[in-house]
Amino acid sequence: KGWAAPCAQRRSSEGRMDPTVAFDAFSGGKKYMDVDDLSCAAIAVFGTKFRKQDLRAMLAQYSPPSAPGVGLEAFRALVADRRRLLGERDRAFRMFTALDLGGRGYLDLRTFSDACSSVGRPVARRACEIFHDMDRSKTGMVTVADFEAYLCGASDLDGKTSE
Repeated sequence: KGWAAPCAQRRSSEGRMDPTVAFDAFSGGKKYMDVDDLSCAAIAVFGTKFRKQDLRAMLAQYSPPSAPGVGLEAFRALVADRRRLLGERDRAFRMFTALDLGGRGYLDLRTFSDACSSVGRPVARRACEIFHDMDRSKTGMVTVADFEAYLCGASDLDGKTSE
């Protein structure tokens, strides 16, 4: 959809696209963005991919009842609200999303090990240990909350949760 030129022109200090530029680049000249347009614009603005389910929920929340999608002002509001919600969690969320290779909203040992192997040997050798430290509920699944807690140091090396 030809967004490389506007993208390079209007990036924030974090390297993300300005919401107005993203809307213009991905709406294709329309007054509203549909779910596919919104998906591309969200990646450009937030640096991460949202699940279709989340995108549909955003459309339902921010689209006027009779509109075919999200308009520019609604998209700006959506971006502002999401940035407030994500706040400092944004970086952890983006890291988690990058590790969630299947896009399922949780990590399992196999996909976490695969992601670690693609990074390099030192982390790949410790993937199982790290995963078990992150899996606070010991269910074999690491949620975003588990991941954030691990990053914040809520788990020590023997797997016990700090208080």
